[in-house]
Amino acid sequence: MTTPFPGDDQEVLEQDPMSALALDFTVLYVEEEGKWLRYAMGRLRNRADAEDAVQDAGIRLYEKWDRALGGPDIQSVRAFAWKLVRDSVADVFRRRGRADAKTLKLIQQAGPEDTGHEPLDRLVERDELRWALEELAKVYPVQAEVVRLRQLAVDYPTIAAVCDIAPSTAKTYFSLGTRHLEYLLAPRNDHQGRGDLT
Repeated sequence: MTTPFPGDDQEVLEQDPMSALALDFTVLYVEEEGKWLRYAMGRLRNRADAEDAVQDAGIRLYEKWDRALGGPDIQSVRAFAWKLVRDSVADVFRRRGRADAKTLKLIQQAGPEDTGHEPLDRLVERDELRWALEELAKVYPVQAEVVRLRQLAVDYPTIAAVCDIAPSTAKTYFSLGTRHLEYLLAPRNDHQGRGDLT
């Protein structure tokens, strides 16, 4: 849209602020959607539920885009988006309710839908890692969340903003969390059973 200056014959190009807003949202959404979807699939173990959660988060982010841009930098916008994704995943859990033990066991044995062609040992490794992350989350939920986000290549300042901790604490929690996971996943004698963090 062009708007002439009063008293001036030249016209200048005036950017439509709504289209710039939508463009910025689209750029961020396209950049981050893959990470959000992997996070949601890791938590929900169902591609359809994960896609729903990410779409719901995207809608909320679009509706609250003005508020998201109120932060001091792009890190705060990314952190705000991650909080919406986490809230959306929690909403799906609430809507879906807790799966009974038999259904949960079947889901764990099947793995995510997109891993159908992986060798069986890789599926077992993924299942073991999920189990270890769930165990870690029972005792140290923030450490588990930091590890999940870091596995998706989310940077420490964004993780810190998402989890309401300092960036240095995020690094420490990642280090501690990975050590706890290594302990839980370490091979043990059958009479010892799996590790216990408590």
